[in-house]
Amino acid sequence: MNWLDSARIGAALQGVGHTIVENEKDAEYIVVNTCTVTGEADRKSRQTVNSAGKEQKQVAVMGCGPKVDSDKWQHNSVNSLIFGHENELLKHFGIETESLPFPLTSRTRLPIAIQQGCDNQCSFCITRVARGRHENIPANDVINQIRTAEEMGIKEIVLTGINLAAWGCSNSNRAAESELPNLLEQILTRTTIPRIRFSSLGPEYLNSDFFDLFADTRFCDYLHLSVQSGSASILQRMQRGHGVSEIMRIAEQARAVRNDVALACDMIIGFPGESEREFEETFDLSKSIDFAKMHVFPFSAREGTLAASMTDQVDGLIKKERASLLRQLARDMREKFTVRQYGKPLQVLVEGRESGLTGNYIRVKTPGKPEGTITEIVLDDENTLS
Repeated sequence: MNWLDSARIGAALQGVGHTIVENEKDAEYIVVNTCTVTGEADRKSRQTVNSAGKEQKQVAVMGCGPKVDSDKWQHNSVNSLIFGHENELLKHFGIETESLPFPLTSRTRLPIAIQQGCDNQCSFCITRVARGRHENIPANDVINQIRTAEEMGIKEIVLTGINLAAWGCSNSNRAAESELPNLLEQILTRTTIPRIRFSSLGPEYLNSDFFDLFADTRFCDYLHLSVQSGSASILQRMQRGHGVSEIMRIAEQARAVRNDVALACDMIIGFPGESEREFEETFDLSKSIDFAKMHVFPFSAREGTLAASMTDQVDGLIKKERASLLRQLARDMREKFTVRQYGKPLQVLVEGRESGLTGNYIRVKTPGKPEGTITEIVLDDENTLS
């Protein structure tokens, strides 16, 4: 979503005559789109802003950081323009926000937002404060964006949102109300885009109707799940809307309809109070599911969340050691998954720099293939990059 927000701002600025430059030294303005999802992300955002300010450039700060704590950003960001909302930044540059240009982020792949915000109250997360309440983007608006992407020659869209699988819910806490399959069916019948990919999906929203549709090969055989932990007790303390059984069920259903599906996930290691046994539960679940890709994050307390105020914080060295163990497992599983694809003819979307991605998210060399085309390639250890 941050990527899409940045693309919207960039397209709007270029639409009124500004030019995006490759080198910051050539810039008059540096626009920093901040992230504040964790304490570490917030720190890096502030570091980026301060570093940009040292270049003696005018720095414009937007994104989730100022949305959560505008006063703190105003106080600590000397000589920077702080915008609590993207529309404020656009108006600063004299841009009308009613009719913004279409944000073309690449010539091959484009994110399409289907919802905004989140009502869930996960104990480690500040996003619901930064992004506001759950809101569905109407199906016709989504379809029209996809059709525009088709007209521009885009071959793959990435359905995205803060809690995208909650599409159709009146409140994102009411997982049973999800109408995501209804939207997906409309996309299949009302558009011809050849590849449809999902960004992160909440497990509690995925039902049998979803997997009936997921069997369609226009959907990339890659599911990234917002798991966060493989321990039932930690999931309870995180106040997540799912348990361990949902992850096992999803893996089984996904593989039943798409044999070569790549299952990916996020995992937070060292959540407050995490015992050795609870870490082992996460490790064992990960190994049992046999994830093809994992994003492993040591817990980083975000001020203003319930988890940040918990007294039983895990020692930093322990978090580092456990994260290292899980990342090694992730590398091993990734390698085994990739090797299992060798000898198989897979559809690859060709990007720049003579490489592309398979539907199940393996990067492949594509020398001599035109950018923006989908080509069949038999994978082997010579043409596989990751």
